[in-house]
Amino acid sequence: MRVNVYAEEMTDRIQIISKEIDGQVFTGLRIYLELPATVPVQARDGSFTMQEVRGPFMHHPGDDDSSAVTFWGKRDLRKVLVKALEALDKHEAARKLERERVEATVEAAVSHTSEWRKPGEE
Repeated sequence: MRVNVYAEEMTDRIQIISKEIDGQVFTGLRIYLELPATVPVQARDGSFTMQEVRGPFMHHPGDDDSSAVTFWGKRDLRKVLVKALEALDKHEAARKLERERVEATVEAAVSHTSEWRKPGEE
């Protein structure tokens, strides 16, 4: 099974939970989700603009029915999460290097073309 969770849905509401099953303790990392929604907002002059809002899914005060994703593990959960962060850091570093390479190439090309002259110009 594959589940897609987008960064803009993830919150900083994180919960560590534990369960004991048959003498084994399992640890879970729960990340709560909030679905962003775009809603019209009326200005004082009567015009409307669109604004993105998000928040927990509350039936009523004290009844938070927000969605969440829980990652479970015994001992390996931390290792897997660290490995995922390291892979993400490596990916971002490679993207940064590529952006810098492209920017340098464009800058060199612009600099070179600014030296061009039309025929008859000196």
